[in-house]
Amino acid sequence: MRICVIVAACSVTAALISIPSIAQTVSDTAASQPAAATTKAALRSQNLQLSKAVRHALYSTKGLDATRISVFARGGKVSLVGTVVDEAQIQVAGDAAKRVPKVVAVDNRLIVAEDGGQ
Repeated sequence: MRICVIVAACSVTAALISIPSIAQTVSDTAASQPAAATTKAALRSQNLQLSKAVRHALYSTKGLDATRISVFARGGKVSLVGTVVDEAQIQVAGDAAKRVPKVVAVDNRLIVAEDGGQ
């Protein structure tokens, strides 16, 4: 009988000792997940700021009609999509985007609009 009590006490003690380690593992995992979400949010914010900076540069460029140009940014890579009124504006838009700080590469997918940009 005495052996059964000792075995039961050891089992309970072992179970109680293992609970904090399980709880700690769960809390460590939960703590790391918000950091990943914060990183995604930070990247999304950086991409948005970069696309705004490129749009500002396009609208500030003299001789460029940027009203039909969409800007997409991801990790320093910028895509220009849309139409311009003549061939020369394609190069002007690409050059303006390349001058923006933090732009690593420009994918210029602009085309000349038919019928004078309409």
